[in-house]
Amino acid sequence: MKRVLIANRGAIAARAVDTFRTLGWSPIAVVALSDPQRLHTLAADGCEYLEGTGLAETYDHVGRIVEAARRCGADAVYPGYGALAEDPELPRQLAAAEIAFIGPTAEVLAAARDKDHAVATADRLGLPVLPHATGHRQIAGLVKEIGLPVILKPVTGCGGLGVRIVQTEAEAEQALALIAGDAGEGSAAGVGTDWYAERYVEQGRVVGVTVAVDDAAAVHPLGERESLLVDGSMKLLEASPVQGVAPELLERMRRDTARLVTGMGLRGVATVEFIVGARGHYFLEVNGRLPLAYRMCEAQTGLDVVALQMELAQGAVPAPGRIRVDRDTHCLEARLFIEPAPGGAPGLITALELAPEPGVTYNCALDVRRPVVLDNIVTQVLACSDSRGAAAGAVLRAVGASGVSGVAHCAEEIAVWLRGSGLVPERLGSQALGV
Repeated sequence: MKRVLIANRGAIAARAVDTFRTLGWSPIAVVALSDPQRLHTLAADGCEYLEGTGLAETYDHVGRIVEAARRCGADAVYPGYGALAEDPELPRQLAAAEIAFIGPTAEVLAAARDKDHAVATADRLGLPVLPHATGHRQIAGLVKEIGLPVILKPVTGCGGLGVRIVQTEAEAEQALALIAGDAGEGSAAGVGTDWYAERYVEQGRVVGVTVAVDDAAAVHPLGERESLLVDGSMKLLEASPVQGVAPELLERMRRDTARLVTGMGLRGVATVEFIVGARGHYFLEVNGRLPLAYRMCEAQTGLDVVALQMELAQGAVPAPGRIRVDRDTHCLEARLFIEPAPGGAPGLITALELAPEPGVTYNCALDVRRPVVLDNIVTQVLACSDSRGAAAGAVLRAVGASGVSGVAHCAEEIAVWLRGSGLVPERLGSQALGV
């Protein structure tokens, strides 16, 4: 039996362990010695331990992951989602160790991770892009040319970390000082960071188009979704299918996605994100990894997307039309993000009760007996129904009836938004939160 190292933690690692066992592989987990949360290791055939503290020194440390793969004799490494899954150094070092990587090539990941390069590639391939610039002098020129607001991002950042919207002249001066290397106190990214800026689309809607690309460069749809509620870099609510966007515009985004991923030479599962505004749609970024919302894709296709990633990595070419998206199935996913404790102290969930609700599934791998150090989500709450309103009502009932104590989280923010969204019947929206 071949052996695969699951280079992640939490709910996605537990899920990957189950999928690879079903596929006939022997799954090996990784766990940081400093990580008190270890439920994801219980069903694995073995476990490799990582020294260090924090994600950067453990689960996202390429060298330690590659060494763990060597120690356990892994034939392949599966990263799931997160920073490690987008790090081109991982497939590069694995190739040198003659270990397979279940994901795109190092070259493709490097091109996708670099926002300036990705936007230039999208522009060259004919996708609409926003006015943009990289570097202090160029960004200052961009602000002078197009005015404010602009959005500022680390060139190789992921997960929305370090992103800031620059609305005023004072904020622009502060941002340009940061770019020049004079990082202000509390900045999300410090001295030495390369920065990218583009025009900010006010009241824009973020739409993600997820696809699977096989070895024959055929592009298979896995569905589209839109962000309904965003707090900083965190997508608290996403929904599918996309509503309020003209069908022909959505079809253009699908064609643009196919043009980009094939033009980049990408193979595997990927998501291309667009921002939709009054003037149309524009390319934002491409992520060559499993999306956080992969269960929404699975609900609309009937596929195990993790298993599909493995099939594609092994060179499978799905028959035309085999993968179909049921856009009559409406999905809405809420994410109960954990709010950081003062001073960065570990949290401790003292009670966790996820209420049963028809049509709702949870994605959670937290041990309430142990401190929460590296986790940033209590659970993902996915509802599927025959309408968005019904799915929204199911999520609201689930969030309202569930109980999470001991750590601060965003359940109330999600519930308040849903009750005021007009999606949920007024009689339900007037009910007490109960969280």
